[in-house]
Amino acid sequence: MKSSLITACCALILFFSACGGEEESKSKIVPSTTTAAPTTTAAPTTTAAPTTTAAPTTTAAPVVLTDSFRGVTAETIKVGFTSIDFELFNEQFPGLNLTYANYPPMVDVLVEDLNARGGILGRKVEIIHRLFLPVGPLTAEVACVELTEDEEVFAVLNGFAGPGAEGVNECFADTYETILVGAKPTVEQLERARASWITSDMNLSRRGQAFVSLLRQTDSLEGLGRIMIWGANPESGPVMDEVKELLELQGVSVPIVTSNENTGDETATIAFLEVVLEKARSEDVSTIWFVGEAIYAMEYLFGLGDEFNLLLHNGDSLNMWSQEPPPEIENSGLILTNKAFDSRDDPSFARCMDLVEEALEIEVRPPDKLGPEDTNYWPGTAGSCQFLSLFETVATAAGPNLTNETFAQAAASMGDFSLPGYKYVSLGSDKFDARDSLILGRWSKEEEQWEAISGEINTSE
Repeated sequence: MKSSLITACCALILFFSACGGEEESKSKIVPSTTTAAPTTTAAPTTTAAPTTTAAPTTTAAPVVLTDSFRGVTAETIKVGFTSIDFELFNEQFPGLNLTYANYPPMVDVLVEDLNARGGILGRKVEIIHRLFLPVGPLTAEVACVELTEDEEVFAVLNGFAGPGAEGVNECFADTYETILVGAKPTVEQLERARASWITSDMNLSRRGQAFVSLLRQTDSLEGLGRIMIWGANPESGPVMDEVKELLELQGVSVPIVTSNENTGDETATIAFLEVVLEKARSEDVSTIWFVGEAIYAMEYLFGLGDEFNLLLHNGDSLNMWSQEPPPEIENSGLILTNKAFDSRDDPSFARCMDLVEEALEIEVRPPDKLGPEDTNYWPGTAGSCQFLSLFETVATAAGPNLTNETFAQAAASMGDFSLPGYKYVSLGSDKFDARDSLILGRWSKEEEQWEAISGEINTSE
């Protein structure tokens, strides 16, 4: 349960057109005469044609900023930022002892830098923080109402994460028609949203498509044999069905698709898994694809040794394994996943880290470089850097008349662009999660951490 809660609580957090005119010039042609001029009459002096006349200088119209929408004035854009109150969470659940730093100090540093660079088309960003607890909807609902009704923000960054809290994200995008940049919306949530809901990361549905693409492009489907898909809960059904269809299009046999109806009950989970595994053996299944946080089932399989290969749907939720490997994982067989490998290789990403380190006099290190008791500043810096950059990019493309409508239009027409930490990103009219980049990762039992076995792959191909 501890691994499950930690995973759930740590879900992470961003162009102008120039126009000019043309001036059309006309030349007047004088016909020649066929009659000779009389000798007694002096030829008229020729008046030289004037030299080239310079086209009038085109002066670009000044950008006029107005109070264009709720939360947007001529000078500022009011933006909310929601994040987990890890300090309070540790007080209320002392057995967890999470080492994550609260986000607001890191966010403030990055917003200050954005404003120092001129803000968004001249408007400064005014950030308003609200903290929440990830277990249950109560504190998330309070934060949503305060930011929308009381503060009347234009947009909210990061959103809510954690069991019970993540469902409250619809309070922004649907109930209060407020732009949300963050979280991981489902297809159904996006259909209900009445304001733009975009995010830097992949939703779980597209993650299935992306993982299949990653395995195909790295020739890793070969040798996995027949695959069983296991969902951590019945809600995983639509994602599992999509993964099955995508795998079968690649010629992979998927004889079993099932989900656990006993989430949270270890004994019942194992009993159900044992029945399913007998069927898997009879179907010559070699690989199990896990959708969701199925830690009880995975730990049981680790104890079986290398009988089955494991494919883990969302590797970014497993970063804590490097600090606290699951029991008996040293006995497991091949474990593959898709994830980001945190580093400062991207200069724009490194700049965010450098700004935060200098301003707060701390060291921002990736999770796999931290000791068990070290404070983890990485999520608060990395996620905030990406969400703020995504908002800045789309809001800039929306132009000086910043409204819900122009923001939505800009997001729908973005196409390919860039974000700190991801080489491949895009947005479109039917694509609201920007990230296209994935790296194939394999669990190294010797190093007790994830290792990259591919480069960064564009999974939209």
